[in-house]
Amino acid sequence: MKTRIYYTKPSITDLEVRYATDAAANGWGDQCYAYINRFEELFKQHLGVQYAIATSSCTGALHMGMAALGIGPGDEVIMADTNWIATASPIVHLGAKPVFVDILPDSWCIDPDKAEAAITPRTKAIVAVHLYGNLCDMDRLLAIGEKYGIPVIEDAAEAIGSVWHGKRAGSMGAFGAFSFHGTKTLTTGEGGMFVTNDADLFERVLTLSNHGRARGQTKQFWPDMVGFKYKMSNIQAAIGCAQMERIDELIQREERDFFGIPESSQETSERR
Repeated sequence: MKTRIYYTKPSITDLEVRYATDAAANGWGDQCYAYINRFEELFKQHLGVQYAIATSSCTGALHMGMAALGIGPGDEVIMADTNWIATASPIVHLGAKPVFVDILPDSWCIDPDKAEAAITPRTKAIVAVHLYGNLCDMDRLLAIGEKYGIPVIEDAAEAIGSVWHGKRAGSMGAFGAFSFHGTKTLTTGEGGMFVTNDADLFERVLTLSNHGRARGQTKQFWPDMVGFKYKMSNIQAAIGCAQMERIDELIQREERDFFGIPESSQETSERR
């Protein structure tokens, strides 16, 4: 009988179990957003950004962010030709066209020169996918974006913990999107996060994330626009809060696994 080798497995301790149990037992009524708000705050502090919205997936975060940027039919969005479909699908859902360009041979991330060459009058954004934790050349991409007046979006689904010249992945573009799928360094089982430093963009995405109901809307069932339902649950966020309290450990574990450094016997015995 062959032993199955898992390609990934989350690190779950008694802390995650305790927080999730508390959310299931007590996270209702006026406490139904308690862990969500806490998770968003912890994530903002870690990333060094002003705004964060917990979502049901990274795909949802990308979808809402692109919609809030006004991407729609007839527009083009430039992205690398080597990545997961979740980056391209929101573009297609919005009626826009993904324009695929080649990657750099060392990082497998988008080639900035190829991205610039693909810009047309219909280009509405460039998506920088930080593949496998490798970082795109953000200095070059942001310079291109500024030159042509095009926002750069960071798909940082796989890049929590990665740093570009002192700035954390996801914190540099018009907005960043993260994944907390069970395969990721930080997990909530399923889930994601939208982050930005743009106050207006934050308000638009916040409205879209709640069925189109703007913050401050006093009529509960009176949406201001047609929005989405991409909200994270309080129980998922509870797991996320525990993971954020262990974020440095989780990043170190990921780095250790990547470079093939064995764990000590003490570390192994402390894992569940």
